[in-house]
Amino acid sequence: MMTSTRIAAIAAVTFLGFLGAGLADSVASADPAPGRLGPYEALYTCEREGNIGMENGEWADYTCEGAPGSWLIVPRY
Repeated sequence: MMTSTRIAAIAAVTFLGFLGAGLADSVASADPAPGRLGPYEALYTCEREGNIGMENGEWADYTCEGAPGSWLIVPRY
């Protein structure tokens, strides 16, 4: 039979494991995919990809900077 102290210890370790896994996921999603920041030919393409990056949690906000043919996503974390 398990004691309440042992059960509490197992619960704490399990909780910390879940917490650590969540932190690892959020760190991994913060890095944009290679080539994801551009350059983009059209401003609307840059904005579309910037919005997708926000939805995916890659960045909190962004701006598209540049000129036609070379728009770049500038993320703000």
